Amino acid sequence: MSEQEIHDICEELFIKEYTINTDGSIDVDGNVYISNLDLSKLPLKFNIVHGSFDCSYNNLTTLDGSPKVVGGFFNVSDNNLTSLIGGPVNVKYSYVCSNNELVSL
Repeated sequence: MSEQEIHDICEELFIKEYTINTDGSIDVDGNVYISNLDLSKLPLKFNIVHGSFDCSYNNLTTLDGSPKVVGGFFNVSDNNLTSLIGGPVNVKYSYVCSNNELVSL
């Protein structure tokens, strides 16, 4: 994905104050709210989100592209996830994953 495509997606999703890393992932200095958008996958590859990350009420089946670190809460509730593989390794507050189809943790 090109830098321009990343900028365009960030603008469309109202993601501001971000840095594009050399691997194409982004660091966000605030919150990311991309819930209730009928997403089947995350539109960007996130690295660090210093605020909260909410992608609830979508149709996600995978957490590929999720941030590695979240400085607030991480909410993936009400999706179609069967696994938390690919999710963050560090969440400062709560990790909410209710109302999915998880088969194991």
